Amino acid sequence: MNSETFSEKKYSDARWAEFSKPEDIRIKIALRMIGENKKVLDIGAYNGKISKKIKESGNEVWAVDATDAFAAEFSAAGIDFTKANIEEMLPYADNMFDVVFAGEVIEHLVNTDGFIREIKRVLKKEGFLVLTTPNTASLARRTLLLLGRNPFFEASYTYPGDSAAGHLRYFTYDLLRDFLKSHGFNIVERTSEVVNFSGSVSSAFLAKLFPALGRSLIVKAVVNK
Repeated sequence: MNSETFSEKKYSDARWAEFSKPEDIRIKIALRMIGENKKVLDIGAYNGKISKKIKESGNEVWAVDATDAFAAEFSAAGIDFTKANIEEMLPYADNMFDVVFAGEVIEHLVNTDGFIREIKRVLKKEGFLVLTTPNTASLARRTLLLLGRNPFFEASYTYPGDSAAGHLRYFTYDLLRDFLKSHGFNIVERTSEVVNFSGSVSSAFLAKLFPALGRSLIVKAVVNK
């Protein structure tokens, strides 16, 4: 099993289609960063819910994912959908998009270098990337590590059971910033959605003040001129 086949199997299951409150906040932040009146590629688009929101914000949207289980959803919404391995060459022309949105995708990939290179290739010179990924240095994970507990890491594609999300990469803000910089991107905005204290207790206000402790890394990155 590899990241493509895992994603196709795992995320063709509608059980994973609902969003939690922190996820709703994260999506609203991403939509604000994306803006409107743009040509947007949603890469790793999954079930199309976020693609639809991007379109409803007044954008022209293309979507690509490893599974086509939700292809009918994209078609019904008038969104151009393509099934493809997003670790390989994307099926789009150079300099095609104003924005690429990669929400909770990079942590699943083996070939992250190829992924970012392809994003840069399909972006216009004045374009930008909006990327979100779990924060390895979140307050909740730091606390678990301090207690000698597993901070939601996975041993394999099958362990620990259904909760295994297929995460292969774990980012802190510094690592993500430096990795993107190595591929010619500069982060111009950085935030998070909530600081988690427990499974049900979190604070969006503290995430704005202390994004380094937030649940997710949410960044907007421009291509170096």
